[in-house]
Amino acid sequence: SLLLLVLVTLGAYYNAWPDNLVLDDKVFAASERYSDLSLADISNFFSEDLWAAAGGNSGLYRPLLLVSIATDAYFFGDWAAGYHLSNILLHLLVTVLVVGFIRHLLLISGGKSPASTYIAMLAALVFGVHPIHAEVVNSIFNRSGLLVSLGVVGGLWWFLRTLESSPLRAWGGLGFIYLLILLCKESA
Repeated sequence: SLLLLVLVTLGAYYNAWPDNLVLDDKVFAASERYSDLSLADISNFFSEDLWAAAGGNSGLYRPLLLVSIATDAYFFGDWAAGYHLSNILLHLLVTVLVVGFIRHLLLISGGKSPASTYIAMLAALVFGVHPIHAEVVNSIFNRSGLLVSLGVVGGLWWFLRTLESSPLRAWGGLGFIYLLILLCKESA
């Protein structure tokens, strides 16, 4: 059933895999900013505005978004479809995490029936194919929303699984994940 979920979600967002760049993606993914980066250059992402490379000052601080785009640039170079593939794979990962998170919520709330898995799969299927995710999956620049979703769903699931056995580790880990997602998007 997990394979079916992945295939249906891939089918819904297969068209998000073009080999072209539009709008803000032209500034970020096609930027010379990422060619021949050193570790010192990457550390600059943590001290500058998101739009600094374009000469702007937006007040947005998303260094981990820039690191993820730089990672894509390292692996994919000028192949724009690779950047889009990363977004699709991130969306698939979040969708799979939604299954685990919802199933865990149902189990801890007393829903230990076999239907719990089906309910979680149905909820994840709706999440995976919902058109509200189109902009985030299609736009490389808007990957920050995927990174935040990954942190929120994965972090909360991990927190709930860890809380009873190790409360200090659960709260500390959740705080660390929260910091990471704040570095992906300031409104996280």
